[in-house]
Amino acid sequence: MLLGRIISETDIDVGKRFECVVGSVGIIEEPTIPTLYVGMTYTNRLFEGMYDIELDILTRRMNEIEFWTFSRKEQRSYHTNDLYDFKRFCYERVIADVKYEFIDPLLLSDEEHTKKFNEVKGEERLITCNVGDMVYIYDGTTTYGINLMFYQFMGLDRTKLLARVKAFSTVFLNTEEILIEYNDFMEEYNHDKMYLPYLYSIMSYVN
Repeated sequence: MLLGRIISETDIDVGKRFECVVGSVGIIEEPTIPTLYVGMTYTNRLFEGMYDIELDILTRRMNEIEFWTFSRKEQRSYHTNDLYDFKRFCYERVIADVKYEFIDPLLLSDEEHTKKFNEVKGEERLITCNVGDMVYIYDGTTTYGINLMFYQFMGLDRTKLLARVKAFSTVFLNTEEILIEYNDFMEEYNHDKMYLPYLYSIMSYVN
């Protein structure tokens, strides 16, 4: 999954999930993914005669998904920081609309708890992963979290509960494998595992 594009006069090592396009061949009028243009002089030259733009030196932002920065020769510190900030922006953009709801059996009544579980089970496609005591279930709009320890505290068998969740899940992820595959995302998201089912859902459609 390509998160962002960097257009530069020279090649830059941009790492996983990003691409560096050298030269104006990468210019498109309306980018569909976040784009960073490297070099103030170079960016002005690229857009000369195409758009009436004036590069903002303070924000270095051109619109919602287009940015520019100085080249290393022009301003090394700005270049390094802006490249880092651009990548952070791209990663954060992926999870901007993710909703999370924790199902707490200690706070919900039996009726409310049963109703909530039936709602989740009734969804057409459920992607689930189990990380330690936590189980995360993504239904296409919301990630639901349940803590197996809470149910164990209430006298329920956590193994049987997990088996039930696995039975109604469309996909039950291999946590060890998925953590390796999405390691870069986890590093950006402070290793918050709640994003794993959502990431799998979007990556499975683009890969």
